[in-house]
Amino acid sequence: MIARAAKPVAKVTPLQYWTEGQTSELAFWDRVLTGKDEWPETRPLRTDPNLPLQDYLTSLIGLSAGSTVRILDVGAGPLTCLGKKWEGRDVRITAVDANAMHYDRLLEKHGIIPLCRTILGFAEELSKVAPESSFDLVHARNCIDHSQDPLKAIDEMLRAVKPGCYVFLNHAIREGAAQLYEGPHQWDFFPKRGSFYIARPGRMSVNVSKRLRRRATVDVRTSPDGPSWFVACLRKR
Repeated sequence: MIARAAKPVAKVTPLQYWTEGQTSELAFWDRVLTGKDEWPETRPLRTDPNLPLQDYLTSLIGLSAGSTVRILDVGAGPLTCLGKKWEGRDVRITAVDANAMHYDRLLEKHGIIPLCRTILGFAEELSKVAPESSFDLVHARNCIDHSQDPLKAIDEMLRAVKPGCYVFLNHAIREGAAQLYEGPHQWDFFPKRGSFYIARPGRMSVNVSKRLRRRATVDVRTSPDGPSWFVACLRKR
């Protein structure tokens, strides 16, 4: 009997992982938008027109009273988490997410008219929706480590922010490992010896601080979301 050669195992790409993970992402937001069961504080906070823009963000924006503040929120979900008010300033938020069209249907289902409607946009392709050097702050929370190509996404965010201004990345530490690399959780973000790193199983980790040193200064900070998270502040040169 002649043994047959085993068929090669198909390699699963980050795109396939990301695509498969969107079902669980949409199911999560469907539950949250009820405002009853999971994370009940999320809906009232994100639909509050008087919620102040967070202090840890205003401290990064060097604009005086009377200014217009333009913020890009990447991976914003159906409702941006950013506050809408800053005394004496006109806050204008552009919220983008790859699932924007699906989120529109969820918002309609739950009877929510968003204060800032999320528009369609992939983090890796922000140049299609965000002009270069046009934002006073670019914000991303709990999303870039779920993207198909986080390094490309970060490059695009740096492109969109004005020179001298910040990209604010707020993420859980090693979320990929915590989620056993299931669904969209294919990347680990973590601080190490004062630098910002990205890693993925089977690949060498990347020192993002070193990689971006000619384009930005990178400052690793504690996160407003607690000790299991961290912030990477990227200031565009």
